[in-house]
Amino acid sequence: MNESFIASEARRLGMDQLSAAVDDYGVIVLHESTVASEQLIHIFENRLRRAEARNDRDVARLVANLLSAFNGAQSSEIKLIHVQAGKMDVMLYGEVTGESILAAVILSGSDS
Repeated sequence: MNESFIASEARRLGMDQLSAAVDDYGVIVLHESTVASEQLIHIFENRLRRAEARNDRDVARLVANLLSAFNGAQSSEIKLIHVQAGKMDVMLYGEVTGESILAAVILSGSDS
């Protein structure tokens, strides 16, 4: 995945801060792996149940959005890409084909 692709996908996902960080600082890929969609969905369904049990609405909303994105995947595998863009530490979840990013989660940092 090249930087212009990541920046345009971040804009498509409404993550303007991430897009700007990629444009300004570039991207360093820290780790990349591939996971079966079914396995990842199962993991996040468990996380959703725990968040709901704790009544943690923010986490429940985030996990529900991720599950929706994973369920929309075209392939049976999802690529997980841990990147750094400026001060932002980000997890990208994408199609194995590299044609789209399904979701992005800012793990830490900010460029503001």
